[in-house]
Amino acid sequence: MDIKAINPCFDCQHWQDPDFTNRALYEYNKAFKEYMVKYKFMGDYRLRLVFQTELSRVINKTNKMVVAIPVNPDTLKTRGFNQVTGWFANVKYYDVLTPIDTTKAVAQSQKTRKERLELKQPFRLIETAVSAIKGQDILIVDDVYTTGRTIRHAAELIRNAGARSVTGLTMAR
Repeated sequence: MDIKAINPCFDCQHWQDPDFTNRALYEYNKAFKEYMVKYKFMGDYRLRLVFQTELSRVINKTNKMVVAIPVNPDTLKTRGFNQVTGWFANVKYYDVLTPIDTTKAVAQSQKTRKERLELKQPFRLIETAVSAIKGQDILIVDDVYTTGRTIRHAAELIRNAGARSVTGLTMAR
């Protein structure tokens, strides 16, 4: 299954980056927002099962090296899990990115669109992972695509490390 967008959204057109596309499985609507509040922000880990089969099926059809957007260590300690990798069932993924700032910051969901777009590079590559990326087709997986800034920061690092191609897959847009 190819993860290329058929009709690029406004943000993809805005970024004008023909080397990166993102596909979202679902629309970010009221129901999905309520789900994310319970799963991600209230920490109901059982809710990972709602989308686990579908997301894992889509990912495994791609035959790409899977990279999940990492969670800040303070957030991980508080929440207890990475919401993205919680959705993975029988998905081999690679930790190649780590947050630059390891202190808890303002959540993306609390920022305005302008603040999100002005976000500086929040990640760095894990040095031992660079050799694994070279020449690979990479699929970056994240929870929600809002402005595209976070996933595009990750894609930029991975592409600069020598990946053959980088695409994105998010649960919702």
